Amino acid sequence: MKENKTFIFDLDGTLFETKAEIHTDENGNPDFREFASSRLLLEHSDPKLTMLSLAKQVQDEGHTVYILTARQKVIAQTIMDLLSRYGITPKYVFCVGDRGIDVSTYKAELLVALSGSSHLAYFYDDELANLEAAHALELPNLKIYQA
Repeated sequence: MKENKTFIFDLDGTLFETKAEIHTDENGNPDFREFASSRLLLEHSDPKLTMLSLAKQVQDEGHTVYILTARQKVIAQTIMDLLSRYGITPKYVFCVGDRGIDVSTYKAELLVALSGSSHLAYFYDDELANLEAAHALELPNLKIYQA
């Protein structure tokens, strides 16, 4: 009997290249407003077909797929809609952007929980800080790949 594996994919830079940009507000703080735009996500995201094919393949094999993104929860349904265009239906879209700017730490916390639900978990991300935080967890059942 084949055991279920968990596959955790980042969104921006991993499954899609986005046109959204980080701006600076009048106080010099980062402004992530474009990352909450459904229109920008749906109309101006370029698919990374190799990674999308992998997500679809593992889903079709019966494994669990999650999305773990730095975007805010307001965009979660749009992410589901975008992925459905490629036949991908993740079990859940985790949006850590609502928690603040320490994305790597928030992603690492979720990786601990998600990897614990499976005998083997795979994490794909394009950001070095997120990959380093995942490696620092030293979870024996978590395999980490740069997208």
